[in-house]
Amino acid sequence: MEIYSGKVRNVHDLGNNYLLMEATDKVSSFDRHIGVIPGKGRLLNLMSARMFELTRHIIKNHMVSYNENVMLVEKCTPFKIEVVIRSYMTGSTSTSLWTHYKNGSRNYCGIELAEGYLKNQKLTETIITPTTKGETDVPISIENIVSEGYMTQEEVDFVFSKAMELFRYGEKIATQMGMILVDTKFEFGRNKNNEIILIDEVMTCDSSRYWGLNSYMDHFLNNVEPEKIDKDCVRDWVRENVQDPYKDTIPDIPDNIIRKVQNAYTQFYEGLMNVKPPRSNIVVIFSGSPKDETHVNKLISNCESQGLQCVSYVASAHKKPRKVLELIETYDTNLNYDKVVYVTVAGRSNALSGVVASNSTRPVIACPPFADKDDMMVNINSTLQCPSYVPVMTILEPINVALSIKRIFGG
Repeated sequence: MEIYSGKVRNVHDLGNNYLLMEATDKVSSFDRHIGVIPGKGRLLNLMSARMFELTRHIIKNHMVSYNENVMLVEKCTPFKIEVVIRSYMTGSTSTSLWTHYKNGSRNYCGIELAEGYLKNQKLTETIITPTTKGETDVPISIENIVSEGYMTQEEVDFVFSKAMELFRYGEKIATQMGMILVDTKFEFGRNKNNEIILIDEVMTCDSSRYWGLNSYMDHFLNNVEPEKIDKDCVRDWVRENVQDPYKDTIPDIPDNIIRKVQNAYTQFYEGLMNVKPPRSNIVVIFSGSPKDETHVNKLISNCESQGLQCVSYVASAHKKPRKVLELIETYDTNLNYDKVVYVTVAGRSNALSGVVASNSTRPVIACPPFADKDDMMVNINSTLQCPSYVPVMTILEPINVALSIKRIFGG
């Protein structure tokens, strides 16, 4: 049963908590359907599936399987917010950064913008500029997302952190393809297990802007539009030929523009198929009990302050040794990661540190929790008394853990 016919996709409810998403050849922009590019739906679906596969280590997504222009996905409750991330001052639609900036606005989604930017110039820092999701997308600040009830602060913090991590990873993929990831949008939702996961599509040239890497600087310095590897050439054509693209009738897209988009999508898809997953570094934190959450959060906060990617698990070596071993194998053998450091949070009879160090060739740092100095003396003993050939380093302060790992990673 079809439950939704969108600007780009049709969605069918299959029951049993599954949806079938059908990517069409339709092109959307200016909050409306503006034309058809033959063959686009298939390429869009395949490139989105590839990106979902490449980014599963960052966050779980809704894709179950795919074929040609259809994707079987897990049904979710979406947040009514699009998380838009931008690295360049560009765009032509009503929600674009350049549109607002050239009209005099210096505050966008609650973010203060410096004077003096030129069109297509790289921003001094990458920014998140969310919009509401509906018939018309409306820019919104982080504060208003929370105050208007779209998301809680905790949800915003998690989603925006993951979105930025996805964007940084996407930049590495784009570089391998000889491209610049200029901006993109992400959508998130909660599945039946109440997990926040990535949905819709991810970093395709339908939901993102991509420019040619090697030609960008020459074009920018000579005030020439970048080499565009996305659907932006359709937007440009509409802007040149329609007075008000949000209201006026849009004529049929000419064949030369259709071919240009087809070539861009084909170039992107073929480049993506040859991408080797960019390898990154990660800190994996194991804690022996949920009661250690406060200490784990201190470690995560300090690691993130040093630009370190972190994940954490509650996995007791006494109660769930199989889970500990499975997680070690997962991270030791994951080709997405170049360097892995394990941090163990356990005290008193600390078996966790020894089990991890004995079953991995990666560095292990123990950071036992303690309430005061007396508690520290109780908790630290078993951590310091690991046997020979069980190389566990012990560091008591979370910030020193983070600084040590940064040096291990070569930062």
